[in-house]
Amino acid sequence: MGQGEKATGKKATSGVSALGAWGIVVLVGVGIWAVFFGLPAGIQMLKTPAISEDFGLEDAVVALRLDADHQSYLTLVNDAGETRSVRLDERGSGDSRVLWTQDGLSTGGPDEEYVLGADGLTSFPLDQTVESSSERDRVATAGGFAVLTGSAEGAQLSFVDVEAGRLTERDAGYTSAMLTSCDGEAVLVDGDRGIRAVTAATDDFSGSRAFTGVGSVTCDGDRVYGLDEIVDHADHSTQVLRIWDRATGERREVEIRYPESINAWISGTPFVWEGRLYWAAWSMLWSVPVGAELGDAVDVTEVADLGGFIDDANVVAGTDEGALAAAGGRVYGVATEEKFINPRRGSAYDRLDRMVIFSADTASGDRRVELELRGIDFPKRDLLVEAIAVNPQWAAER
Repeated sequence: MGQGEKATGKKATSGVSALGAWGIVVLVGVGIWAVFFGLPAGIQMLKTPAISEDFGLEDAVVALRLDADHQSYLTLVNDAGETRSVRLDERGSGDSRVLWTQDGLSTGGPDEEYVLGADGLTSFPLDQTVESSSERDRVATAGGFAVLTGSAEGAQLSFVDVEAGRLTERDAGYTSAMLTSCDGEAVLVDGDRGIRAVTAATDDFSGSRAFTGVGSVTCDGDRVYGLDEIVDHADHSTQVLRIWDRATGERREVEIRYPESINAWISGTPFVWEGRLYWAAWSMLWSVPVGAELGDAVDVTEVADLGGFIDDANVVAGTDEGALAAAGGRVYGVATEEKFINPRRGSAYDRLDRMVIFSADTASGDRRVELELRGIDFPKRDLLVEAIAVNPQWAAER
């Protein structure tokens, strides 16, 4: 018995010694990691919880999809600039988006769709998940949301009915069609078949082939607008605006001319407000009229310079030429102030020192800082802002 107890005692002592040795190794490893990468970011990453059912909107007014230190986050910001973040899985290659309507806040991951309400979150598992499927478009529908995703294996359409608590998935085949929202209807824009409304009951997506040229679309009433790639000339740039009539399906093209040559080939965040089409390109907000007076060619009007007015901060480049969202006659965006920790190692070793939410008015071009984020609770290294969404009620009151 005594010998047995001794043997057990030796094993326990040996275990403690081993544990102590491992502790030293871990502490040394953490120290080295802290020297090169910064301890605060690691602590924040460990503290940030995974997304769960009790994560709701509460007092949030702005939502961000972020990627920091190769981990995806959903961050909510209140009117005081305070943040609350959760970790979630990334969809595809960093194209996850957020959309905020009266039905709540919608976002997703590779295996689930999420809708956040005032008090919590509802998740909708996806059955037909496609590996490496990236998010292409996320639009509002009557009572919910529609999401178009795709990869080399094909495209999928997911319809979320918030009130019924139901998600319906549709195999959209091999298509590069784009998705927009028209008066609560999800509308596909593609090459051969032009435009057509799709619902959770749609099961025929034949004819939806690759649609080259158009990079962004939006809808207003009985018209759908699509912006082609920007073409650079010697002293100015041009772009083709395609307009579809929803009733007849007829399409016309208008050449839009920039006042100078701009250093961009794509445009994003198009929306119509009070008879004019707005979009962002080259960190600028541009506009043309879309009424009856629109001819075969029109000159573009510069509305606002979205960058350069916030000291030491730069407009974030993300989804669709800047992470921007339109609401209440203003366009909202994100600007960051970052510092290279070790310039020789590239931008992956940068550090976020400041982040602000700004807006620009479509009528006057007036720009202002709306919120300066305080108490940032996500890692500040290697940050990518993928998308922004604004509480529509909060925006209307601005």
